[in-house]
Amino acid sequence: MRMRKTKRKSALERLSRIIFAFSLLFYCGSKVVVNAYNITLSKEEQSIAAKNNQKQDAVEELQVTIRNMQDKKEVLGMLKNEVQDNQNNIFIIGNSDE
Repeated sequence: MRMRKTKRKSALERLSRIIFAFSLLFYCGSKVVVNAYNITLSKEEQSIAAKNNQKQDAVEELQVTIRNMQDKKEVLGMLKNEVQDNQNNIFIIGNSDE
């Protein structure tokens, strides 16, 4: 009877060692995969932030352009000879014959 108990114990120990080895391999593998995925997400975040900064700069430039165009003299200066001055500050752009 003693022999059976030692055999069962050794089989149980082998099984627990195998399960521990697989769980250790799974842990290490998942840690590597998660770190790699984290690096990928970090690079993507940096790329999106750079694009966001470029678009923010473009928006600021357009806002400056809009502020400049709100000035009547600036717009009239851009149109040059295409504007006809009428009474009461009414400006006609293009041909007045249409």
